[in-house]
Amino acid sequence: MGSFIVAFFGFGLLFYLEASVWESLFHEFVLDIGPAHRAALHRFKALWPALWTVHVDHNVLHHYRTYRRTYVEQFSDASEEARLQATLRRQYDERTVQTFIRSRYGSTFTWDGVVPYAIPLWLNLLWLPLAGSWPAIAGCLLANLVFTSPYFVFSMWVHRYMHMRFSEAMTRAPLWLRLILGSPYGIAVRISHYVHHQDPKVNYNLQYLADRLRGRWRAPTGAEWDQMIALGLVEPRHRARLEGRSFLLHPF
Repeated sequence: MGSFIVAFFGFGLLFYLEASVWESLFHEFVLDIGPAHRAALHRFKALWPALWTVHVDHNVLHHYRTYRRTYVEQFSDASEEARLQATLRRQYDERTVQTFIRSRYGSTFTWDGVVPYAIPLWLNLLWLPLAGSWPAIAGCLLANLVFTSPYFVFSMWVHRYMHMRFSEAMTRAPLWLRLILGSPYGIAVRISHYVHHQDPKVNYNLQYLADRLRGRWRAPTGAEWDQMIALGLVEPRHRARLEGRSFLLHPF
């Protein structure tokens, strides 16, 4: 039992930091890569096409071609989505267009995006031969599941609800997601993510820590708090509890 606990918490600390750093770097240098380096990513397209696809999906479609009317409304009506699909079909092959549609235009990930984005989950399996005993191996596996997966879970299943009004998200989400969305961490992530959409060079993390260590995190301004309240993204009670907090390690 002792070796299981040591492995779980020892690997857990390592895996959490590793996943947070990977998410922050991947978000900055692939998903939201700037114009100065976009050409380099495009040249890499022939070697790993999925990297370019997830960049277009997230940066172009999610940040700029959807949620154009408001942060909490992906399309103003069905015709806006139809026009976007028509544009995509003029620019990309049908398989890529279907990838964009299945991902809900960067609101989640398809398998093409999962493989590179979840690299820490795969790499951590290489630690298993070094764990030694079976209890330690079990602790390592469980640590990988618990400590490496938060950013992945948020990106795959929670993210789309972070773009809904809080009351709507708490009505439409299944129970297990409502528990996340209504938690202090879930509230803080939706606030931080709103700031990211206003300033795409900060607040990459959904699994907190690396942005803070890398100087890529900032708190919402008073005006951004006002905007979030007006949108229904958060409620006044959330502002009263969280405004002015340091968000040093965890944002609550």
